[in-house]
Amino acid sequence: MKALLFAFLAATACAPVVRAQSLPAVYLNARDEETVPDSATHYRIVDRKKGESGYAMRDYALNGTLLLRGTLTGLEPSVRHGLFTWYHPNGNKAGQVHYHNDEANGVYVSWYEDGKVSQRGEYADGQRVGKWISVHRNGQKRSEGTYVASRPHGEWRYYYDTGQLSAIEKLDNGRSTNLKFFNLDGELYAGAPRRRQSAEFPGGQAALMQYLARNTVYSKAARRKNITGKVYVSYTVGEDGRVSQVRVVRGLAPEVDIEARRVVAALPAFRPGREYNVPTAMTYTLPIMFAPNFKLFGGVKATQTPPTEARAGNPDESF
Repeated sequence: MKALLFAFLAATACAPVVRAQSLPAVYLNARDEETVPDSATHYRIVDRKKGESGYAMRDYALNGTLLLRGTLTGLEPSVRHGLFTWYHPNGNKAGQVHYHNDEANGVYVSWYEDGKVSQRGEYADGQRVGKWISVHRNGQKRSEGTYVASRPHGEWRYYYDTGQLSAIEKLDNGRSTNLKFFNLDGELYAGAPRRRQSAEFPGGQAALMQYLARNTVYSKAARRKNITGKVYVSYTVGEDGRVSQVRVVRGLAPEVDIEARRVVAALPAFRPGREYNVPTAMTYTLPIMFAPNFKLFGGVKATQTPPTEARAGNPDESF
């Protein structure tokens, strides 16, 4: 609740200055649909006065972290126009592309948190076109191929961070016609190729839920205040399987927000996720449930629920 209060204050409490310069904050869910504050994952601020390039807009996480900056030439409906920039939680750029009449147009570039380029390609009228390339954190090529009207077409190649080929896929307007995986030694992979495998907790999903129920502490202070509900925590399982970039994206109160972040940050290493046989960092959002559902004997906690994956925000995947 404190996080939601912060979001509200960020939009309105800078008293006459914010009220005079910006429209009321709009709360949005993970699909960028307008919702009530209690169901929001972020909120949007749009300047009341139209500047030379349009109405300036910013998206913020509920904790006040800047997520997106751009301009709108229309408000009802919203029409994106000009440069749009996405941001990592540390403030560095995450992605950037120009819009024209609400469609992405021109070169798109994305970056890792440390500022190194992670992907580069081009949009035309909101669709991916031409050659796209992605890059490992160490600068080695990760993938390369061509899009036609946002559908992968022709031969796509994928690489380990050593430069060794990991997969080759041939496609016809998005339909795979042939897929081969290769081991690190260059030998053909013998198993059935799977394009994507999610990161896996040791013992699987049930073991993850048990770990959370066993290790999450519902403190006396939280009980006394009758703080109940879910704290949503974002975390990344890296290419090495270790958990990092843990942050509360929607909280209830400091007493439980801190505990939710602690228990997620303490998670043991996962089996890394993989894309085209290459270890891949994946980001998830996990709801941690707090409720006074304790038995006199055994201390059974409220059932936790599985995490959901948050995919990278390209212009064709999010606002």
